Amino acid sequence: MVMRALRWPAMRLIARALEVDRRLTCAYVACIVVGGALPPAFTVATGALVGAVSGAAGGARPWLAFAALGALYLIQRLLAPIQQDVGNALSRRFDEALTEQLMTAMSAPPGLAHVEDPAVLDAIARAQGALLGVSPGGATLQLGWVWMQRLQGALALAIVGAWRWWAALALVAVYAPAYAATRWHWHHVTRVIYGRTDELRRSYYLRKLALSPDIAKETRVFGLAGWLVERYRAGWLAVMREVWRLRREGWIAAVAVFALVAAAEAGVALTAARQAVSGELAVGDAVTLAGAIAAAAIVAFFHDLHFAVGAGLDALGKLDELKRSTAQHGARASGVTGGAASAGDLPRRAIRFEGVRFGYAGRDQPVFAALDLEIEAGRSLAIVGENGAGKTTLVKLLARLYDPEAGRITVDGTDLRDIAPAAWHRRVAAIFQDFVQFELSAEDNVGFGALHRRGDREALARAADQAGAGAVIGRLAAGWQTPLSRQVSGGTQLSGGEWQRLALARALFAVQAGAGVLVLDEPTAALDVRGEAEVYERFLELTRGVTTIVISHRFSTVRRADRIVVLEHGAVVEDGSHDALVAAGGRYAEMYALQAARFTDAAAGEGSGTAGGGRDA
Repeated sequence: MVMRALRWPAMRLIARALEVDRRLTCAYVACIVVGGALPPAFTVATGALVGAVSGAAGGARPWLAFAALGALYLIQRLLAPIQQDVGNALSRRFDEALTEQLMTAMSAPPGLAHVEDPAVLDAIARAQGALLGVSPGGATLQLGWVWMQRLQGALALAIVGAWRWWAALALVAVYAPAYAATRWHWHHVTRVIYGRTDELRRSYYLRKLALSPDIAKETRVFGLAGWLVERYRAGWLAVMREVWRLRREGWIAAVAVFALVAAAEAGVALTAARQAVSGELAVGDAVTLAGAIAAAAIVAFFHDLHFAVGAGLDALGKLDELKRSTAQHGARASGVTGGAASAGDLPRRAIRFEGVRFGYAGRDQPVFAALDLEIEAGRSLAIVGENGAGKTTLVKLLARLYDPEAGRITVDGTDLRDIAPAAWHRRVAAIFQDFVQFELSAEDNVGFGALHRRGDREALARAADQAGAGAVIGRLAAGWQTPLSRQVSGGTQLSGGEWQRLALARALFAVQAGAGVLVLDEPTAALDVRGEAEVYERFLELTRGVTTIVISHRFSTVRRADRIVVLEHGAVVEDGSHDALVAAGGRYAEMYALQAARFTDAAAGEGSGTAGGGRDA
């Protein structure tokens, strides 16, 4: 019996709660037991008081019964806030612990494929309880009330059974199918919601757009507010109409179930009433029995509290699935497999892409069919090409955020897949075009480049000065400790160019801490041409001897690199220095000429306007 109870799904919540905080869990269970026993005890005490008053003109019995009622009432009044506070504290700690587990499970795999997988994102939404609004911690809180009700109902049935065993059995025989029927109905409603997780996630995304201050500018400028509300409503209603349809279809069955329960309770109550009238049943016992019959019905139906427990169990199950998946197949699921070799001070000679094939899930054509490229260690390489040529994908493969589907990437002859991902990540400092603007302190934004060296203030300041961010940080109200968000008290918001200089400082800090490969994937797009040229010129000088890969659409920047390659349709079509590529008159020369012409025409237009009083005059 005990082992069967331990296999009961709801026990998983209590077992996990015990792992989180044993004392709080034990205190909450104690509150549940006492809270569940109080209503039946109150019923018995009430019957005893009525019996004592009706059966005796005086004496101590009525006062004893009254004192018992008063004590029970006092205990109930004191217990309610204690149970609520203990339950809320346990719920918060439970959710916090599970959130940490979810964060660990999702961030532990070294690649990116799993975090971009819609099925995984659906599982995350369910693991957080985002669809039904019930987290595992919240379910644990509701489970306490469910168990209180069940204990109360079981004790009430015991009181009825003490009078007539067949009456208790008859009520159980009716309550069991009533509970099963209402539970079946809730199950079908839940299945509809879980079956349309993707639609609900899209609706919640639209809600986030309407509520997020970061997006408020564009939603107002473009007049999107009404559209967002309407699309959110349409998406949400598309799911909920199906839920409401199921609920409407179940109302006839629900009426029949309620009628059956009411008939059974009425039959038992009428039998007790006839015995009370005939004198076979004492008045006090009749009062106790009437209260017990009314209280027993609490176990007959599956309701919101049970639904909340089921939703929390589903969330807990999805979390456990994610944890098992990332533990057993994490590297493979994330697109990066194994490797245990040390990265040491690699690369010393070269990084080579040898017949690399790679494509993203959901795309028919691969980004690279058979890419060959050599990146010389200690030199700067610029990569240019039109959008979609594969420049950023090349960087993701180089940083080992994905592994090739075919071919290989070698570092001084060692297959990159043989090197421990975490070790290689410490050798790579990459700033992407969509780099993260951490809404944390300035110190965090730079220090995240090398977390193990974050306390080195001199190195932080040196990296900031080298990236041109020192003056920016110097102007902040609390200096390095200033939160970079207006949504935080005492915080501030940086301009696009200031954010980019801070991101570049993060990369330089990583290089100072030992990163040997520096990747700059158009992180200076918010700077003007002169500002970007100054940054890259400084970078190439400061990182001399570091393997540097620069991606930019501005040829005034890339021409400073030791070597330039042109990517087109996932293949290297040109390779050489700026002068050599211009002289060759190929694709690079064409793109360079087009960009140079824009600046030449602009300069000519300004000159003509000045001389002639302006073209618009």
